[in-house]
Amino acid sequence: MNKLPVLSITMGDPAGVGPEVCLKALLNLKVRKCCFPIVIGDLKVLKLHAQKMGIRNRLRAIDSSEILKLRNEKLNFSPVIDLKNVKMSEKMFGKVRSSFGKASAEYIEVGVELVKARSCDAIVTGPIHKEAFNSAGYMFPGHTEFITSLVGGEKPVMMFCHPKLKIAHVSTHCSLKDALKKVKKRQIIHVGKVFSDSLQYMGFKNPRIGVAALNPHCGEGGLFGSEEIKEIVPAVNQLKTLGIDITGPISPDVVFSMNRDSVFDGVIAMYHDQGHIPGKMIGFNFKKKGAVVHAVNVTLGLPIIRTSVEHGTGFEIAGKGIASEMSMVDALLLASKMVRAKKNS
Repeated sequence: MNKLPVLSITMGDPAGVGPEVCLKALLNLKVRKCCFPIVIGDLKVLKLHAQKMGIRNRLRAIDSSEILKLRNEKLNFSPVIDLKNVKMSEKMFGKVRSSFGKASAEYIEVGVELVKARSCDAIVTGPIHKEAFNSAGYMFPGHTEFITSLVGGEKPVMMFCHPKLKIAHVSTHCSLKDALKKVKKRQIIHVGKVFSDSLQYMGFKNPRIGVAALNPHCGEGGLFGSEEIKEIVPAVNQLKTLGIDITGPISPDVVFSMNRDSVFDGVIAMYHDQGHIPGKMIGFNFKKKGAVVHAVNVTLGLPIIRTSVEHGTGFEIAGKGIASEMSMVDALLLASKMVRAKKNS
């Protein structure tokens, strides 16, 4: 019996690179060995991308009721849950359309439902275009908040994942002014507990966590700000009483390098860009045409496992066949690893 994790993969905005990276990732040997992938999307769009990009991938529409049977067979095709919800054309690439935003939202809804129904073990998401998403009436800042609304999760935690960096964020998509207001003891404790549990699913038996300061030089004893004294230090001390191996606050210009060099297994960043700038410095390579991304976006704190590509829709290169699938490959491999670890825990 095939016991590979079954992953629902949403193809993302039809006009972006999502369909292309999905198709390329399905051909990756590591992916084929680690999971049973099912694309949630529009079959005609996928075939258009495959034809235009010269991607040789046999695609076949299946019904969700077939998943249980097919997962136990050796397939010579890539299964697709075809929602048939896109009016496509050769000139669709790189276009912002509310109909595409609606379609990408529907892929997520179906993908989440398959996980909730236990037909799939986890969801891996392709990139959506937030403007198209919002114009279709889905008023969410992004995937994280939308999926949380679908699964009834509590407070989700965004994690940037790279082989050398694991970064959880105290706040995500909001203004810097609002992000500063979110640096509170209660939220830091929540992130620390969720992060520690999740790192264990990623193979770290007793994860060591570093905590970034908010202010330069950790606030210099209150000279440059009091958040370290009032919020961060008390949070770290309470997390220590829970048995978590955690250290901080540490100056943010140092702590991420310490994670890179394995002093820590992960770092808690105080806001979105504080964590994403060092993450993308190491995970993004622009030397090659189209860029190569080796990083994964993970939503922690949900009742389901969700990983995602760590890049956008790439409208400027959509339809050119140069999009790198490596972030999607990494997202599929990580989701598979997390599913196995959770089942064995």
